[in-house]
Amino acid sequence: MRIATSTNLISFNPDGSKTEMIHLIALYAKEGFRFLDINLCEMLNPTSILHTENWKAYANRLKQLSVQHRLKYNQAHAPYSRDGRILEDLLIRSMDICLYLGIPILVVHPTKGGVEQNLCEYRAFVNEAEKRNIILAFENLNETDEITEIDDLIAIVKGFASQYAGICYDTGHAHLCKHDMVQDIRKMGSLLVATHIADNHGTLDEHLLPFYGTIDWDSVLNALKAIGYRGELTYECMFFNRNLPSGLKQQAVRQAYLIGEYLLTRVL
Repeated sequence: MRIATSTNLISFNPDGSKTEMIHLIALYAKEGFRFLDINLCEMLNPTSILHTENWKAYANRLKQLSVQHRLKYNQAHAPYSRDGRILEDLLIRSMDICLYLGIPILVVHPTKGGVEQNLCEYRAFVNEAEKRNIILAFENLNETDEITEIDDLIAIVKGFASQYAGICYDTGHAHLCKHDMVQDIRKMGSLLVATHIADNHGTLDEHLLPFYGTIDWDSVLNALKAIGYRGELTYECMFFNRNLPSGLKQQAVRQAYLIGEYLLTRVL
């Protein structure tokens, strides 16, 4: 296992604005990160180049940064709609960006309609992912009208009967839903291809660094080791530092990396 982070780790600012990932990647590399999850939810920002037909120029800059800083983009997160609809054009664009950047896994949110609806609505996109040699990783969510149960995610992935469909396990969402995370991980087994690592106190989706909430990380890590998970522990912890002044953001990245290094000592 290796530590990674979403590119949105320090993107949220105290004034409510967001810093685009293009301006943060060098800092992540400087503080030790070598694996990054490209947060393509930036497409939802109408002022982002990713939102325009010039998105290839942005993708090219991301490629240049990966070479310059010796980074690997281990996965990406597709844009999603709060009402559960698939944002079809943006999902296809996300897959094209993954293909261009050599990103093997694209995390997606299931629709709100249950297993059969997801199999129906996502089948064409799994086929598109196969054409690009990309795995669509379906994420466990946390709202009552969303796909929260691991059994449902397993049914969706197995229903596609494709090596290009897998599961992204979000520890924060699982903790909010009072899951037995060890049991979840054992059930997923080889279907688990990606993670969103975040902590909370069991009541809000706080997106905190590990050990800032109440998740039992030793149990989670031991379970991942037991199933032979070899992917990344990928932070989705963008709220632990959102109120920090800009001058302290670098130290926040450093702290995140050091906590990640400590996590890895618990599983090696």
